[in-house]
Amino acid sequence: MILDPTLTVAYVLLATALAVAPGPDVLFVVANGMQHRVKGAITSALGIGAGSVLHALAAALGISAMVAASPTAFEILRYAGAAYLAYLGVQALRSWCNYSNTFDQNQSVVEISAWNVFRRGLITNILNPKVVVFYLALLPQFISIELGNVGLQIFLLGCIHNVIGITFLICIGLAAGKASGWLARTSFGKWMDGIAGLFFIGLALRLAVSGKPEQ
Repeated sequence: MILDPTLTVAYVLLATALAVAPGPDVLFVVANGMQHRVKGAITSALGIGAGSVLHALAAALGISAMVAASPTAFEILRYAGAAYLAYLGVQALRSWCNYSNTFDQNQSVVEISAWNVFRRGLITNILNPKVVVFYLALLPQFISIELGNVGLQIFLLGCIHNVIGITFLICIGLAAGKASGWLARTSFGKWMDGIAGLFFIGLALRLAVSGKPEQ
């Protein structure tokens, strides 16, 4: 047996409660849904999931502990993540300016490759040092030293959290993408890129001004 059944059940309940709580990942998926509809929302959620798997692996290998112990590394990740989110926000606002000047309710959404949207989710998740600290603070509480393979336990718990979280984000993405597709056919459509841009910039500011959380 790799994981303790009692601890795992408690962990799944906690992970589910955390997943459904509104947070930056939800806003990020909604913003991509507003820009790129269902495909964009779901693909960005999958990118976040891929980043979370890498975070779980880093936690299992002890890399996350080294990052969390280094204030310099933490700050570099934090500001790099904020800069990337701000870049996405500026790009969305530029798209809004161009789009609103030539708005046509019948025109289709600007296409973007699935890889580009996936990469957005992946990069923003990897560059979020709070995920590093979150995994280090949460996962060790649900491992059993007696069962051994502590690194494997941490990785599996991270993957469980990831599956629960991404399932919820995909559901949110479907709803956001469908709603955005409908809104795009109304006069509200010309504002959607602008709102998405503000979401991205708001997330950037949130990450930039927030300090290292207490463990």
